[in-house]
Amino acid sequence: MFELDIEMLKEQGLQLVDSAKKTAQDLADKGKNKLDLLNQQARLSKAQRQLGALVYSLHKAGEENPALVEKYIDAVAEVEKAIEEIKANMTDDERAEVEAQEAAENTESEAAPEEEAAPAEDEEIEEEPIQLRGETKICPVCKAEVDGDALFCNHCGAQL
Repeated sequence: MFELDIEMLKEQGLQLVDSAKKTAQDLADKGKNKLDLLNQQARLSKAQRQLGALVYSLHKAGEENPALVEKYIDAVAEVEKAIEEIKANMTDDERAEVEAQEAAENTESEAAPEEEAAPAEDEEIEEEPIQLRGETKICPVCKAEVDGDALFCNHCGAQL
């Protein structure tokens, strides 16, 4: 007759559970790495936009504030470092996948249609309307009103 080996079934069941647990943990870690990377890339984009806006506003006002610009540059560098740390903790396959996505995005942005190139000399450049974010906050140091997502005060340079 057919005899059940309960101990063998129990051992195989435990092995399957351990294997499933490891697979689930690997998937969770991979998802967390990608989520962390996306969050840091969003922070980088925001910090770069803020740096650009600061440089533009200083240039337009005919002012210089190297210390404030340096703070923004440091903030960008800090986020870039965090991105590199996340990439260093990824597996080779994850890293290759992320790099392939980044390369595809860069190719798409470089392959802009010729129609969107710089206007000819006789064409007038249309200005896009400036959209206000609506969210502002008050600098704790100089009490100036700044964008709600600013990292530093664009008046005194205090970290927000």
